Amino acid sequence: MMSHRKILRLAWDVWRTGRGETSAIVPRQKKRLADLIEFARIHSPFYRKLYRHITFPINDLRHLPPVTKHELMANFDDWVTDRAVTKAGVENFIADKTLIGGLYLGRYAVWTSSGVTGRAGIFVHDGDALTVYATLAMVRGIRAWMTSRNLLTFLLRGGRGATVIATGGHFAGAAVNELYPRICPRLFKSSRAFSVLTPLGELMKDLNALQPAFLVSYPTVLALLADAQRDGTLRIKPLFVATSGEWLGAMVRDQIAAAFTCSVRDAYASSEFMGIAFDCKKGQLHLNSDWLILELVDAHYQPVPPGQASRTVLLTNLANRAQPIIRYDLGDSITLIPGPCPCGSSLPVIRVEGRRDEIISCQGPGGEVIRLAPMALANVVEETPGVRCYQVIQTGQEVLTVRLESAPGYDSSKVWEEVTSRLNEHLSVQGLPSIRVERSQEPPMRDPVSGKFRNVWAELKTGKE
Repeated sequence: MMSHRKILRLAWDVWRTGRGETSAIVPRQKKRLADLIEFARIHSPFYRKLYRHITFPINDLRHLPPVTKHELMANFDDWVTDRAVTKAGVENFIADKTLIGGLYLGRYAVWTSSGVTGRAGIFVHDGDALTVYATLAMVRGIRAWMTSRNLLTFLLRGGRGATVIATGGHFAGAAVNELYPRICPRLFKSSRAFSVLTPLGELMKDLNALQPAFLVSYPTVLALLADAQRDGTLRIKPLFVATSGEWLGAMVRDQIAAAFTCSVRDAYASSEFMGIAFDCKKGQLHLNSDWLILELVDAHYQPVPPGQASRTVLLTNLANRAQPIIRYDLGDSITLIPGPCPCGSSLPVIRVEGRRDEIISCQGPGGEVIRLAPMALANVVEETPGVRCYQVIQTGQEVLTVRLESAPGYDSSKVWEEVTSRLNEHLSVQGLPSIRVERSQEPPMRDPVSGKFRNVWAELKTGKE
């Protein structure tokens, strides 16, 4: 980890760069990129081999070949730059749920992700990278989201915050919620993380008791909580609500803001880089381009112009040395918004076309409507050992159809039995014991336009089932 003096210098540089001229970003980006590439060539056998025919220094990042999650995971032990880090060792670490938020080998954070491609990834981050992520979040996220009046009220409430996320695994969000309170207990001691699997009634009871000063979750979960706030079941007064992990539409944003009578802030993050972008007071997502490079490209990895949605993006993480991520296919569709932002920030503005899963509405035993957060269903299936990729589709009022692909080396029938058991248990806890879980004969399929895997949605049949 960085010293306190270095952290203060970093915080000052992050603030000054974000508020300064665009010309201040470019030299920092170039210097950090050159240092990263040189480090990767020396310490990562994978990159040393990949770049063996390239003449350095280069004057254009596009001279380097793109890499994919599948490619990097297949070469994990050669990809990492610390020979003490091994795929077998990391897999043993993440298999232990008591170590969530802990540090592998005492110095590395490890986060897992399936992402929009439907393939699992394991990402190792060093201490300096964690400090960069935390500093960006504090300076360009939380600090920018707070007014002076809100900050005072926040402190008077004891800094209480509530995060409703997928827990129980080494996901980035869950791990960070465990890690940072250990590093900064005074700052995070009053915050609580709640599982997205918690039944809505129980969750609302807990939130009413906590009375959080801020609330963080996925847009679909916040939409459910906003409905409860409007009907008076939920009675909290957050200073702001923050979202991440799913696409946030303007209509949903307005509904959440109206229900909680506060601002709704958005962030764009991934397991490969926490805090890719934070929104400003104008509601625009600003790319942290002094610490990362995001290339918007088409299906052939060719650049797309501003104003046009990309097929995917290539991420270069300028902060992390443990696992150099250089021109990595992240899989998201993003649009670069041309022109300066009215907020005055010099950081580029982007629009993210992210995960567009749907809230599932089912009929309970008494005829009441019970709504299920898609991230909860996703969490149940993703955490089942042997699941490679999946899709959960509501095909009837009492039917969930699952498309499932098992990972190599696993018995497909046993994986399906475990998925069925876990889904039935979750549905029963939610008050829906009569919902049928059926297996589709079709494999998980990509969206024909975006090329991504959509995980949870409703596709109700007409007429008799």
